[in-house]
Amino acid sequence: MRRRWILALTIAPMLLPPLAYLAAAALLSRWTVPGEPPAARGVEVGVCDNGVHTDLLLPVAAAGADWRVRLDFADFPGAPPDADRILVGWGDRDFYLETRAWSDLRPGLAWRALFGGGPSVLHVHLLRGAPISGCRFLVLGADAYRRLDGFVDAALLRDAAGAPRPLRGYGRSDMFYAAAGSYSPIHTCNQWTTRALRAAGVETGVWTPFAGDVMRRLPAVRSADADPFGRGF
Repeated sequence: MRRRWILALTIAPMLLPPLAYLAAAALLSRWTVPGEPPAARGVEVGVCDNGVHTDLLLPVAAAGADWRVRLDFADFPGAPPDADRILVGWGDRDFYLETRAWSDLRPGLAWRALFGGGPSVLHVHLLRGAPISGCRFLVLGADAYRRLDGFVDAALLRDAAGAPRPLRGYGRSDMFYAAAGSYSPIHTCNQWTTRALRAAGVETGVWTPFAGDVMRRLPAVRSADADPFGRGF
């Protein structure tokens, strides 16, 4: 019996931090930061979830914002020539670059990403059309969309000439770019997505460290009033 108590007293302090983290996430992800009234019509934006990580799905050009001006599309030689959307997410540079698939995951790399405070990247894919599986969609007015676009653009680190700094991609239709900020247990990739949505006036949770925390507030059904490219703005 004494050994059991000693074991329990040894393990309990180790369990408290992760349990407190999960409890805080459960509470704060449900605590609402109010948003602006939904747009009657506007630009369609997607949020896509792979079960762990969320990405933003944006039109290549809409409401006066154009990624063809911002990025060199020659960096994406394998992308569809008529690509009309970008899928973009933020995260720790070393973890992102070295973990193409979950089979590549190494505990030491994950630990450094979580607590190391290292540099970050934006991961950009060029796509034709909008994937449906794992994505939810919302409609933003022109001004709200430009604020979202501005948030993402501001995350890009630039060289002396003002151009984004490409690193490498997994393949020929994606590219990593040096980005501002550092990943931490508080500022996760999913919290970055929430901050982007909040910049556009979308209702969010206060703190959303997990993908499900982001997705639960988004519409499950696509709006008939959405225009992916914001024509008419």
